[in-house]
Amino acid sequence: MQKKYFKIAVRNLLRHKKYSMINILSLAVGLAGFILIMLWVQDELSYDRFHTNAENIYMVLRSANDKTSAITSKLLAPALKSEIPEIIDATGFALMPESFKPFLQYQEKGFEESFALVDSHFFNIFSFPFLEGNPQSALNHPNSIVLTRRMSQKYFGKQDGLGKSLTLTFLGQKRAMKVTGVLENIPHNSHIQREFFIPIEFIASFGAQWDRWYNYSVQSYILTNGKINVSELEHKIFDCEKRNTEGMNLGTTAYSLHPLKNIHLHSNNLAYFVSTGDIKYVYIFSVFAAIILLIACMNYVNLTNALSLKRTREIGIKKVVGAHWKDLLFQYYGETLVVTLAALCIALLIVELFLPKLNQLFGKSLSVNYTSPEFIITLVVTTLITSIVSGLYPALFITRFKPVEILKGKLENHSEGLNLQKGLVIFQFVLSTAIILCTVIVLNQMNYIRNINLGYNKENVVCMKIKEDISHTYQAFKNKLLSNPDILSVSRSEPLDMNAIGSTEDVNWQGKNKIFTSWLLHVDPDFAETYKIEMKEGRFYSDQIPSDETSAYVINEAAQKEIGLQSPIGTELTIWGRTGKIVGVARNFHFGSLHHIIEPLILRIPDPAQKNVFYREISVRIKPNAAHESVAFLQETWKSFFPSKPFDFYFFDESLNANYFAEERMGTLFKYFSMLAIFIACFGLYGLTAFMIERKVKDIGIRKILGAEIFQIVFLLSKKYILWILVSNAIAWPVGWYAMNTWLQNFAYRVDLTVWPFLLSGLLVLLIALLTVGWQAVKAATANPVESLRYE
Repeated sequence: MQKKYFKIAVRNLLRHKKYSMINILSLAVGLAGFILIMLWVQDELSYDRFHTNAENIYMVLRSANDKTSAITSKLLAPALKSEIPEIIDATGFALMPESFKPFLQYQEKGFEESFALVDSHFFNIFSFPFLEGNPQSALNHPNSIVLTRRMSQKYFGKQDGLGKSLTLTFLGQKRAMKVTGVLENIPHNSHIQREFFIPIEFIASFGAQWDRWYNYSVQSYILTNGKINVSELEHKIFDCEKRNTEGMNLGTTAYSLHPLKNIHLHSNNLAYFVSTGDIKYVYIFSVFAAIILLIACMNYVNLTNALSLKRTREIGIKKVVGAHWKDLLFQYYGETLVVTLAALCIALLIVELFLPKLNQLFGKSLSVNYTSPEFIITLVVTTLITSIVSGLYPALFITRFKPVEILKGKLENHSEGLNLQKGLVIFQFVLSTAIILCTVIVLNQMNYIRNINLGYNKENVVCMKIKEDISHTYQAFKNKLLSNPDILSVSRSEPLDMNAIGSTEDVNWQGKNKIFTSWLLHVDPDFAETYKIEMKEGRFYSDQIPSDETSAYVINEAAQKEIGLQSPIGTELTIWGRTGKIVGVARNFHFGSLHHIIEPLILRIPDPAQKNVFYREISVRIKPNAAHESVAFLQETWKSFFPSKPFDFYFFDESLNANYFAEERMGTLFKYFSMLAIFIACFGLYGLTAFMIERKVKDIGIRKILGAEIFQIVFLLSKKYILWILVSNAIAWPVGWYAMNTWLQNFAYRVDLTVWPFLLSGLLVLLIALLTVGWQAVKAATANPVESLRYE
């Protein structure tokens, strides 16, 4: 029986080659898009689940002053382990910013590397497997270092790395670091991505005073016994800090627990934490995957329904000779399954073709494991669901035909089929229009971000990274740079980036009545001139006033608002034990992404002994249109002053784009999705129109003989589709407005939702659909009417 159904299915596909190919290709593209997106979704959902105790590991979050952050005191983790019985173990972890990259060297090999600071309990909680060394003792000594297998091979080749020494140059000082452990490479689906781990005590030798409860510098993770009440444990963590900080005003402080498996996708609202994932994009792309496949299924339903009217006599005869409705149902499902399997084979070829592009876009290394049981089950389930969704209505539609009506030819204008056809076409273009609308608004927001006034001039600034203490040669280096007429200004500071600077609550002034967190940006007197930062009142730091270096502060407008003074010039501030007067208020400028409002900022000249710690970049403003010559001069001058250090530079405006990587990626994907959705929808519309015109060949021929103009015939064939697409726009616009209004709430600074993106998306969909339908309509209208009548 199954063999008979298969033969009939193949014969029908071959009999209607053109429409069969449209059905197969449409489903293939839909399945390929669905598979590609779901591969990415599956990878995003797999983060941090490989750890042995993943279910019982939490990151401790600290909330204060309406801000929840991922950093806590270094002293918190050991206190939690010793004082709270439900906590089996706890560890501190700190990712050093990219601007703090040390230089590692082994014999003749030397590279700049990123590293993490961890305590000796880190590998008790996180199950990163050791290839060499003992995880229990690997980080017991401050000058020990643990690295991955990839890094061991990079520095030591095929030799064992354990026991060897690396020379580490950090903040102008050199240390001999002994390799005490070699890890297996960190999995890509871990939110912790570092290849070098150094004991957290290492940083103390450089003057960092982290052993204080009010210094918040590390992420704290805990391993629980699994028998916890989360709310009670959060209160116990607060009580632990309270016991250890008697006399310290904790204000609005509270603690919460963030499950390890949620960190990658649910951490975008956390301060001092950069996440590469976002659960809302998992939801968005999952919906898009379903939409693309659904549009392809709709094409199949529409075209199969239309084609079924050509097979009415076949069905009528089968029913007359005794065929049961179940037999016809199985026959149509068999045909649908054959089409879906053929489409699946083509879809897998498309997946292999476009997977490298997807990996490039997301920075991943996804691959299809065809032997994986999970992948096979997913593929089988997807194929069956696609077959059921695509074939259900056509099968029910054709099996409900009455034999007498079929043989009398009374089914040519079956109203139920036409209503479904109209509804599906409208729904397809609702989805397509909504996707195009979202694409236009996302691209508009990204363009807004690129062109917004940030409060400083981001153009024509070259930043060079400093790897050592250059205080003794900086002035000579600066003078040499300024001797070039293409160099306008030179400044030494911390990177102008919220992710690379510190913050403090230790801001005191006379009459202080509130606690607030302020960011600290360490600068020199040339900083404002280099970045073209405007002053609201007062002045910026000056080389001509020696006291500025030790007893002056410049704040921004947001900090002035928090302090609560109308005119703060002359007010004394004490920060980190150093007292100075406010000499200027800078106008607010963006030092973080546009996702957040501008926060309080204090611009501070570091103490002389700490300049090598805080001055980690040299910013150079160059003349417009002189980038190539200026960079060549900068490199030449750098090598003449620092011959043993690499010339590491970047253009400041380009670095700002990193804050919006997720949105840029989303915009690119929206473009692909909108093109894909429109392609599939128009592919189905092409097949449907071709079939409709084929059935109206005689009607078109008669109208032409009676004098109908080409325009009249084209309009007659196209008008219902124009109406359907106009209706789809009316439905899609409110849906798109709601989705984009919700997405734009992620930005503190955003575009307004005007009418133009809605009109543009509607007109674009209408134009594409008219081209699809109109091309065939014009072709039919210009055909020889004699041939049209001979067709009958």
